[in-house]
Amino acid sequence: MLLFSLCLSASALDEPLQVHAHAKQLRIDLSWKSEGEFLYQVRRSSTPNGEFKVMPYCTTIPVFSDFIGEEGKSYYYQVRKGKEQNKKFVASSKWSKTVSATSLKLNEKTLSYEFQEAATRYFSHGSHPQSGLAREWLNTRWTEGQNWSEFSPAATGATGMGLANLVVAVERGYLERKVAVKLVLKALRFLDTKAERFHGAFSHWIDNKNGKTIPFSKFDDGGDLPETALLMQGVIIAREYFKKNIQEEKEIRDIANRLWREVNWNWYRKDGGDQLMWHWSPKHGWKVNLPVIGFCEAEIAYILAIASPTHPVPASTYFKGWRSGWYGSDRTKMGVNLKLGQGLGGCTFWCYYSYIGLDPKSINFKGQSMQKHFEDLCNVQIKYMRSLAQKYKGYDKMWGLTASAGPDGYRGHKPGPEDNGTIGSTAAVSAYLYAPKESMKSLKTMYLEYGKQLWQEVGPCHAFNPERKWFYSSHLGIDTGTIAPMIENYRSGLLWKLFMNAPEIKNALNKLEQTQKGILNQ
Repeated sequence: MLLFSLCLSASALDEPLQVHAHAKQLRIDLSWKSEGEFLYQVRRSSTPNGEFKVMPYCTTIPVFSDFIGEEGKSYYYQVRKGKEQNKKFVASSKWSKTVSATSLKLNEKTLSYEFQEAATRYFSHGSHPQSGLAREWLNTRWTEGQNWSEFSPAATGATGMGLANLVVAVERGYLERKVAVKLVLKALRFLDTKAERFHGAFSHWIDNKNGKTIPFSKFDDGGDLPETALLMQGVIIAREYFKKNIQEEKEIRDIANRLWREVNWNWYRKDGGDQLMWHWSPKHGWKVNLPVIGFCEAEIAYILAIASPTHPVPASTYFKGWRSGWYGSDRTKMGVNLKLGQGLGGCTFWCYYSYIGLDPKSINFKGQSMQKHFEDLCNVQIKYMRSLAQKYKGYDKMWGLTASAGPDGYRGHKPGPEDNGTIGSTAAVSAYLYAPKESMKSLKTMYLEYGKQLWQEVGPCHAFNPERKWFYSSHLGIDTGTIAPMIENYRSGLLWKLFMNAPEIKNALNKLEQTQKGILNQ
């Protein structure tokens, strides 16, 4: 007990350092230097020398976001670190210096930028400290009385998105380049030296400590090709961005090339077939037997498989496999002529997972770019939701039906029978470039009317159902991970430029064009 007291006394001198308060729209954010795996407690006062009151939750990352909901409100804050013991917060430092800021008024032109900045924190502050990989889910808040579980497996696809997020964070000044380089290298080194692979492909979930596969389901305990494709999309983006002639960035490029070249896309054709297969397991083989066929979120898998410099698949698989018989049908829904997909369209995430790097304007189907198809699909979904405004609260101003948790469990929310009033908080943000006006209306409504329930340290929580007053309290990597990249593509096209200028991608798109011409001439 004496030893514990001495250690506590010594560490009590080690208060959180570099604490800053940042004025944001209708809120105040705090940030401080990360010092390892701690819980952080914050207290607030309305005057510099007034009574400080402890906030009702601790943060699990070195960021605190105080959504006030009003402009012009000034507050003073102090931070201290600690640990959870028997569901109680036990302090292990004294309070930091006092910092303060004043909340700003809402600015519609820059509100999406604040969503973008916050989302990058999922990866700059929330990635696992040992592996550097993105966690499947992230809960940034803890309250006394709860068990604090750090368990969250690394997610392969979210890690690829995380690499793209770090590029955006550097480009927009949210993160120093040298810090981002360290984070990228930590993740790439772990993937290169520890993470288990299956003919070069990674599993959906990875253990953050030893790199072993964590089964995603009973038979899904091996390679997951679409997840690997989402990872490689980010790996190529990072390789193309970190081009400086310094040792650390050279290493990024070296490891990126090695990981990318070792994926045996051809193996996942299942004995040379025309379709790529989603899974392969060393224990169960092709037991899942799920082909990667469109239209869905996985187009990037075919583009990368064709682009591979070491294990490519024929470009013909794109037309024989990916563009299967139900890839698209001509129809009119909600007054909009549709050609891609079926019915009223699918989940919103189908329009952006593969297009963090792959420019949808570069792929055509039935005489229209994928960009135009996505605009049409989003337009139909918006019209559909507006038509149900009397049935579901929020459908008059918001949109974004996508796969997410909900009051009836996790399901693929989309127009039609799967719709139960659950809105994906990240969907309209990530699809901003397809419906800017309606997306801004959705963002503004979420922020103004539901900010206190939805907004946390890395942006809006995963999903909510305003009709049933249900709000998810955490974040999912593959949803938060698309916000910053897709907003950046709307603002500057940066990630599209990086990915599309990669020589392998140029070569793959040229192969597709030539193959399509050959098919048309037959």
